[in-house]
Amino acid sequence: MTETPELFIIKDIQKREVSDVKKLKQLLALLVVILLLGLYALTLVFALMKSPAAQDLLLASLYATVILPVLIYAFLLVYKWRKPDDKIPKIDEKHAKVNTIIFDLGKVLVDYDWQDYLKSMAFDDDAIEAVGDAMFASDDWVEADRGVRTEEEILQSFIDNDPEYEKQIRDAFDDMGFTIHTFSYTRTWLKYLKRRGYKLYYLSNFSKPLFERCMQEMEFLNLMDGGYMSWEVQMIKPDAQFYQKLLNDFKIEPSKAVFLDDVMENIAEARAQGLNAVHFTNKKEAIRALKDDFGVE
Repeated sequence: MTETPELFIIKDIQKREVSDVKKLKQLLALLVVILLLGLYALTLVFALMKSPAAQDLLLASLYATVILPVLIYAFLLVYKWRKPDDKIPKIDEKHAKVNTIIFDLGKVLVDYDWQDYLKSMAFDDDAIEAVGDAMFASDDWVEADRGVRTEEEILQSFIDNDPEYEKQIRDAFDDMGFTIHTFSYTRTWLKYLKRRGYKLYYLSNFSKPLFERCMQEMEFLNLMDGGYMSWEVQMIKPDAQFYQKLLNDFKIEPSKAVFLDDVMENIAEARAQGLNAVHFTNKKEAIRALKDDFGVE
């Protein structure tokens, strides 16, 4: 598997951190050995001199033999816990070409696959086609993203599209959260960009019923600095007002931000609003475009 740039940097930092801890362990072990040898040598000298202090020194040496390794172990634990693990170089926000990255969600940070979902429900081919057309491929699905219809109204609009398959539509609606799955790279990628110092936002067409059924797959949103789903503000891409609300509410400077989306129409509108933009086809190509065009690495 080819390593991405951020994964390579993280692994390099981890190797250096392991090396630093190893060197510290060796140094501390050497100091303990020297100290214990000194104590036992001093005990021997005092014993040969028949000094009453010899017994106390022997006890001190024995205690030190047990206690010092424990103290070193505790010190190393505290050292590793307190030591900053963020050695990834920070961007210069003022001079960087972009300091903000705005993500679409579906097909960018999460996979959205309703075809496989319907197949998993053991529907026959006719039912899969009918439910797909009535729900996921319908204009009503897009309208649901706008957030002006209630959940009951959304469901009924799907049923009205093909009443013959009402039961299957209801079943598919109830569990439609399974159409969403977080990509394996999402959290690592976002964490890396955050550690580099980029501001992260999201702007996505998403319905409330779908979001409520896939919230566990959306836990990575806590890594973001903010954002909007369409249902929250009753706007959808590529409406210009949707982009402007994000930019205005979060005080984002368009020329210093780059927007990633898998739909070209949304990319075109982002550029019309003054944003830089990358048409997302896969993560590898997106990383290359971000680096080559905007210096994001």
